[in-house]
Amino acid sequence: MEENMEFDIETVKTTFETVMFWFGTIVAAASIIVKATPTQKDDAVLAKVVKILDLVSVVNTKENQAKIDGNL
Repeated sequence: MEENMEFDIETVKTTFETVMFWFGTIVAAASIIVKATPTQKDDAVLAKVVKILDLVSVVNTKENQAKIDGNL
């Protein structure tokens, strides 16, 4: 039973790491494309995505923590 549990945890961990890698790659590519285009509409969409990423970020800087706490 424990062997199956370890396999499931490793599978979840590997899947999560893969999803986060691709999500980060897509956001990085989108950032480059958005900066290269003259319109502001795509800038606003990317800003919303980045804001959400800041809220769920594992690395909570003081600024991010203040946003979460509602102090900013």
